[in-house]
Amino acid sequence: MIKLIATDMDGTLLGDEREVTIENAKAVKEAQTQGVTVIVATGRDELEARLPLKQADISCPVISVNGAVTCNEHGEVLSSFPLSKQKARAIFDILVSENVYFELYTNKGAFTNHYELGIQTVIDVLISAGTDDSMDKMRLIAEERYTSGAIQLVDSYESLLGDDDVIVTKILAFSQNEMNRERARQKLREHEDLAISASAADNIEITHVQAQKGLAVKAWATQHGIDMNEVMVIGDSFNDISMFEIAKYRIAMGNAEPEIKDLSSFITKRNDEDGVALAIRKMLAETNQ
Repeated sequence: MIKLIATDMDGTLLGDEREVTIENAKAVKEAQTQGVTVIVATGRDELEARLPLKQADISCPVISVNGAVTCNEHGEVLSSFPLSKQKARAIFDILVSENVYFELYTNKGAFTNHYELGIQTVIDVLISAGTDDSMDKMRLIAEERYTSGAIQLVDSYESLLGDDDVIVTKILAFSQNEMNRERARQKLREHEDLAISASAADNIEITHVQAQKGLAVKAWATQHGIDMNEVMVIGDSFNDISMFEIAKYRIAMGNAEPEIKDLSSFITKRNDEDGVALAIRKMLAETNQ
């Protein structure tokens, strides 16, 4: 029997328009009606994660920034595993030395110190994901991050680190230069107190070692008396691996990385084909009768 479903967002719950598809939203609500808890587990921060959920009228707990922060359906913080300011500066030094662009995720939202690099990074991610959108459409999508408040422009990251009220939850780095990116990744992996993952081929996601989706999902399940044999997870990329390592029912999207498919117990359709809806309905029909 499945009592808990944890689903990734980008490339999974969201379609190519970066919105929860109609069928996916229906399936989530069907599961909730049956008494199944649905949790979104994403690399996005809380604000950016809530925007498409609100549009789809979905109320649920959110595990954000790869497990750094867990909030209930009301947005109240239940747990947090931030990066220290000292550790953040050490990460900055590594990324700058390898000429790798990065964005800073905090309790105050996500920030960039370079407007155009922030735009180009989103465009690069969309292209690598195989989008058919025009360059103008991709730029509009990238600019929407700014206009929606999903990311904010700041003159200096140091100004944020100097603010006692700012808590660093994740550093998200991007580079299409494979040599630079991999050198940075190897240097970061020398820090045992960091979790290093990725949500796309060209990025590096850097969080506290305890800030992992799988650990957050397991903690939620344990706190609510749910066995891991009653947990279903859905994902498509490398930052979902920790979830696949702890759950019985492991659903890979049709557009998932090959490594994720290898770890899965079932491969559903693509994110632009309502793969989440298919997986939820199929697995609940098979296990919750």
